This record gives sequence, structure tokens and C-alpha cells, in this order.
Amino acid sequence: MSKIRTYQQQVQEALEKGINTVEKQHKSLAERPFELAEKVEKQAKSYSIQSVRAKHDDYANTAYEALRVWNKRLGDYATNLISRFDKEAAPAEQAEGESAEKPAAKKQSSGSKQSTAKKSTAASKKQSTQQASA
Repeated sequence: MSKIRTYQQQVQEALEKGINTVEKQHKSLAERPFELAEKVEKQAKSYSIQSVRAKHDDYANTAYEALRVWNKRLGDYATNLISRFDKEAAPAEQAEGESAEKPAAKKQSSGSKQSTAKKSTAASKKQSTQQASA
């Protein structure tokens, strides 16, 4: 796995932990006022604190879930960008690897061409020498 992808996952995990911590603290802080309001409700029957609490909890859950969805989408977007970068890097790495192999192949073929050229030159000289002596 690439370093960038690892960093991206770490950021997402950190965001998820942060969201969970904030959610837990928020609910913990909201608990006490609702408990007090429920006590008051017993005395004042005109208000339904439980319905207010239910609405609050629904809104809070919706907000935190929206943050989680946003974090997931951000992670998917980052993964997509990283994948594109990795795909672009992979062909470049392969091209570099191929170019490193090609000169070696050229050297071999040029080496065999040189030895062939030397042989044909030697054969030409031999023929010239034979023709001159004949």
C-alpha cells in the first residue's frame, strides 16, 4: 500500500474518532439539562420534554450521520485521486524499467553486428589477398 493511501486512511480514521468523541460528549452534556427538564415536566404538564429530547436526538443523529457520510465521500474521493496517481506512476515506472532494459538489448544486438561486421571485413581482406596472390 502506498504511503499516500496510508495517510489518507489515517486521516479518515482520525476524523471518525473525532466525530465519535464529539457526538459522545455532546450527548453527555445534553443529558443533564434534559434530566432537569423532565423533572420540571412533571410539575408543568403543558410541555413534553420527552418530545423535545426525541427531536434533539434525531437532529443530533442526523448531523453526525451527515458528517460520517461526508467523511466517507471525502475518503472515496481521495482514494479515487490516489488511484489515478498510482495508475499514472505505474506506467511511468514500467517505462523506466523498459528503457533500462532496451539499451542492454541494443548493446547485445550492436555487439553481434560488430562481430559480424568484423568477420565480413576479415573475409573481404582474405579474398583480396587471395585474388592478389592469384
